[in-house]
Amino acid sequence: MKKKLNFILWALAIITAATLWSLDWTLIRPQFYQFPAINIVFLEHFLWAIILSPFIFKWWQKIKKMKRKDILSLFWVCLFWGLIWTVAITQSFFSAFAWETTIATIVILQKLQPIFALLLAWIILKEHLSKTFYFWAVVSIVSAYFLAFWSLWMDIFNVNLLTIPAFYALIAAFAFGSSTVFWKTLVDDLWFKLTTSLRFSLTSILALIALLLFWSFTAYSSFELIHFKLLLLIVFTTWAGALFLYYYWLKRVKASQATIFELAWPISAIFFDYIFNWNIFNMTQIISSLVLIVWFFMIIRQRK
Repeated sequence: MKKKLNFILWALAIITAATLWSLDWTLIRPQFYQFPAINIVFLEHFLWAIILSPFIFKWWQKIKKMKRKDILSLFWVCLFWGLIWTVAITQSFFSAFAWETTIATIVILQKLQPIFALLLAWIILKEHLSKTFYFWAVVSIVSAYFLAFWSLWMDIFNVNLLTIPAFYALIAAFAFGSSTVFWKTLVDDLWFKLTTSLRFSLTSILALIALLLFWSFTAYSSFELIHFKLLLLIVFTTWAGALFLYYYWLKRVKASQATIFELAWPISAIFFDYIFNWNIFNMTQIISSLVLIVWFFMIIRQRK
């Protein structure tokens, strides 16, 4: 009974983190759409790298003894999740907001990330779950599409892969899904505080290199006080704070389960859209939300 209650707590923690991300991408981050995405990514990672730097100095001897596979996993996560995913998904939303492009292209392609995560969890982590799990995983992914759009097939065939937002969103889907699996291999071997510190530090270095290559420092001169306040809000709550919460509990669940819990993102996005923009749920979205909630509980029931 205690183990079951613990797993429920772990699941709720990941769902909470996904909900905070939804709040970030839906309401807060679009306020920076006039700036290059790499500027925002560098600042948020750099601030948390400074905050978490004591952990690196404390466990420096352990860092030098990291296994080769852990080093490769860390580099993959920092490059694909820390840098590429964050820049890609941020830029895709910025592009849609600035050019008044439909958000449908971004959301529907981003929802491909569970497919990448499930496949890599099976290939790399050998997470051979039951056929029932994979059947309902497909159902949950399809439900996420219906949750965002009232007509699934119409939106799929209307997606223009040549648009910039679609291009970035597709890259983000692979980067996020694959990184979930590689991060799982990393937190299984190292303490989450150390891995999180390394993640932000290395990503900051990669983002700095990108800034130097594209010479985007001049954009910071256009920052106003409200932008710094919103950035601090992102750093300590909806972004880095949520990631820290997510990383801690990821160690206790399977990667394939975690990626399904992350589908709380579309559920909460629809909710926030209703609360702040008065966009009312239609019946398809209500049914899809219920299907995803049922799937969350099915994962908990199947936990051994």
